[in-house]
Amino acid sequence: MPSVSRVSRSTVYKNLSLLAVALLVAVAARSRGQAPVSASQVAAPAYDVVSVKPNKSGSGGMSLTDVTAIFQAKNITVENLVFSAYNLTSENLIFGLPGWARSDHFDVDAKMVDPDPKQIEKLTVDQRRGMLLAILKDRFHFQAHLETRTLPVYDLVIAKGGPKFTGSSESSKEIAATIAKRNLTNGGMMMSDGELIAGDTPVSTLTYSLTGAAGRTVIDKTGLTGTYNFELKWTPEREGQADADNGQADSQNSASSIFTAVEEQLGLKLQPSKGPVQTLVVDHVELPSEN
Repeated sequence: MPSVSRVSRSTVYKNLSLLAVALLVAVAARSRGQAPVSASQVAAPAYDVVSVKPNKSGSGGMSLTDVTAIFQAKNITVENLVFSAYNLTSENLIFGLPGWARSDHFDVDAKMVDPDPKQIEKLTVDQRRGMLLAILKDRFHFQAHLETRTLPVYDLVIAKGGPKFTGSSESSKEIAATIAKRNLTNGGMMMSDGELIAGDTPVSTLTYSLTGAAGRTVIDKTGLTGTYNFELKWTPEREGQADADNGQADSQNSASSIFTAVEEQLGLKLQPSKGPVQTLVVDHVELPSEN
């Protein structure tokens, strides 16, 4: 996982959302639903050595690195760790965290001693999430469960005039060249801050990506069942889009650029609605014990 710098609280989660999307689409064969992954159900190896220390630097930056047999998180909150351990697209889907878990910062260093290189190479995204969850359980006595709640969502529907993208077998030469240049094939996707390019991808994957950008869960109501090539560019907001009331603020007004881009460039539309959303409810969490 690459390091990310925190400029503001919403930017942290936007970066972590992009990271989650990148990890998700890296495994083309796995199912892509809207719900969080129950990381507690994932069998995975464990880190042999784990250090958790308070970070009182007051710095505005943070980093999160998960490569080979090492996990490092600097100046990170428990909320950040929970967000990364589950397949969440917004911090607004986490309920029940105490205030300190959102405000206190920590440095977490974990490593595997004498790891098997072949085992490390074969670790899946869900297994790495499971390894992070094991740290939360061991050092923070973290317990949580998934719960479906009725929350504001966005329905993704076909806009007037119809879709403006093509199926993967009939894409324009320009988009095909862009996809080939980014080495995107067989369901691959590249998403950065304000740009999304995908090749041979179902709409369900697009809705997952749009969820992070729009600030609410996006539900596919297009009725489109094929795979397509998508190219989307927008101007991302730098402040929170739906921080208030666990996503119930009207983020459409504060994030008009993504809504405009989806309609003008893709021929789709994000309509405010309400629907069932799987959320993560925290049952118990404690300040970490001394190392």
